[in-house]
Amino acid sequence: MTESNEKVKSMKQNGNSSKAALRNLPHAKQLERLASYSTCGFEGCTCQAWKSGSSAPSKDCSSCNHAIQYHLDKIMSMATSQREKMLDMTVDIELLYSFYHRETEPVQKNVYFVLVKLLRQSLSQGSEPNIDTYFGKPPFESTTIAKAITDFIAANDAHYSAEEQQKLTEFGKYLLYFTNQFSLPTPANYSDRHPDSDQTAYKTIYLRWYALCHVPRIVTSLTQFDVTQIFGVSFLKFTFPIIKKQFLDKTESVLDRMKPDRQQMFRVLLPQLLDSLEREIFNDNSAIWGPSNTNSNDPFPGMDSILDDQSSSKSVNSIKQCIPNETIVKIVGSITDPSKQVGPAGLPNSARDEGARLEEEKGVLRLEVVQNSLYKDVPKQHLLWLVGMQNVYVLQLPRMPKEYIARLVFDSKHKTLCLIKNNAVIGGICFRQFPSQEFTEVVFHAVSSNEQVKGYGTHLMNHLKDYHVQCGIYHFLTYADQYAIGYFKKQGFTDNITLPKHKYEGYIKDYEGATLMQCTLNPKICYKQLSKVIKRQKRNCSGVSGMETIENQQGLPWLDLLQKGRVQNSHREHSRNTRIWLDPSSVKEEEHSNVNQKHFLHIWNRLKGHNAAWPFLEPVKTEIAPDYYQYIKYPSDLQTIGEKLSQGYYKTKKMFIADVNRIFNNCRMYNDPSTEYYKYAGNLQKFFISELKEAGLYDD
Repeated sequence: MTESNEKVKSMKQNGNSSKAALRNLPHAKQLERLASYSTCGFEGCTCQAWKSGSSAPSKDCSSCNHAIQYHLDKIMSMATSQREKMLDMTVDIELLYSFYHRETEPVQKNVYFVLVKLLRQSLSQGSEPNIDTYFGKPPFESTTIAKAITDFIAANDAHYSAEEQQKLTEFGKYLLYFTNQFSLPTPANYSDRHPDSDQTAYKTIYLRWYALCHVPRIVTSLTQFDVTQIFGVSFLKFTFPIIKKQFLDKTESVLDRMKPDRQQMFRVLLPQLLDSLEREIFNDNSAIWGPSNTNSNDPFPGMDSILDDQSSSKSVNSIKQCIPNETIVKIVGSITDPSKQVGPAGLPNSARDEGARLEEEKGVLRLEVVQNSLYKDVPKQHLLWLVGMQNVYVLQLPRMPKEYIARLVFDSKHKTLCLIKNNAVIGGICFRQFPSQEFTEVVFHAVSSNEQVKGYGTHLMNHLKDYHVQCGIYHFLTYADQYAIGYFKKQGFTDNITLPKHKYEGYIKDYEGATLMQCTLNPKICYKQLSKVIKRQKRNCSGVSGMETIENQQGLPWLDLLQKGRVQNSHREHSRNTRIWLDPSSVKEEEHSNVNQKHFLHIWNRLKGHNAAWPFLEPVKTEIAPDYYQYIKYPSDLQTIGEKLSQGYYKTKKMFIADVNRIFNNCRMYNDPSTEYYKYAGNLQKFFISELKEAGLYDD
């Protein structure tokens, strides 16, 4: 993952903002954050980090039960400046972990793992990161690129005039700057273009460049080295042909702004000098590299583990041990752009799968059950979906070996329920049915990281349940690791296995360290519509207080609506002996819902255009306020409200007003009264009330 200069600058600014926010936290909060990365000092305790318990105000570690002070022994003895460095390091660890989670290239992924481990060790020891242990001590060659190019320019001065010598010096500085900014191709890309080159030597250079020169441009807790100060001729032998071409192209693009005489000089002088330098680079006896130039670009001690393609999957548990669980949850949840999330966090009062169900109804999503076959032709599109699904599993389930995933996905006995969006697979469930044993094994279940938190996982599981009800199979079994148990419980799974053991023993695959869970299906339920039905039932029953039963009412206006079918019970066949409760005011709200929707939309647009609205236009980003969602459990913002409006979510004015007021209440809860955000909330709320009054929606 090599980013553009603009993106690097933006990411660095976001990191600096997070660090500034941390430094403004109360002292006690800062200490808690540092403790969550510090080992316990109690004699004999092996606890690696303080974890907050659920029972406030206790500050005992929920892992080792020792007081937080034991995790703060080293920290309390630090100077204030050193503690601030340690706080900055916690932000950088989380940033590296987010890179690790998003990265798809194994080599870069493993570099991020090593750097997280390095910073974690530095935090525990209260020391500066020592990168030499993993990547060797720079400089890696006795004659660096900077010295060689400087000597090369000096050696050529005698052949040129004083003016040309000045231009040569400028040229040398610019070339050094350009080389420092140059981004190396990944080992895989370089191997494709240069299959006959020394791949091991290139990987050594690439790993060192990535860890020492590229990543520290964003992660400021690491020392950033200039390429030209730590590498020598070996680096240029691999990269100079590319650098030369890009350097000439870049220079050509700015020549038009120069005076004609300077244009001519650069057009003639530069190619000559670059050709001459290239000859020196590939001349083993060149004087500019020195007679005894030592090369330490041999593989370094930690290189094998970094280059191991399986290392990233092996290191998942290790990296998670380096970071508090709460932080991991927050990082993974913030990887996808929050402004595009319409799941539970964005719609706190709606069903988890409501957004996904609406997308399917509109044709944005579709679901297909596909399967490989040894005996008949499989449609090409199905095979492409299986390949796409395999890629999703590999990325989202890094602990699973790639070969194992491929073998099961393409096994003719396994089926895959694919979730398809814009004709691309974004998630799915791989399963194997055992009809004779009356159960199905759920093997893999994953959704692409950029499509998570939108209810797609729940929607997939509901489709799978309905599919099996049609097949006459009413039991699911799956093995869930510790991070998936909570999710499966929400989907109706339990670790209380009621299926007789002889039914599944010897059939289902065992996974070490995972928990066997079971889900039993009810054939009378349509799971795809379950949340919608429950929501309708709640709405019908919402006015129980103070209502009277229909069977005791005669000649009431809302009884006609029920008889005409405008108000229906979701399970009419079971309601003959059931008394139905209705709130007359809810019928009035229903009649005016279309009018209200227009008012809501108008007010929403007016709020967005107000000069105090800018802090509330979109969800709060964790990069700016890392602990925001620890304090605010039900976030709200104008973007999320707009999405709800487009889905027809607000049935009453109370729902709409409550969601908008939640924006202001959350702001006041999180921010100090002296902040501009607090004041903006007050100004915008006054404007909101005036708009409600103008629309006739305000109740004193």
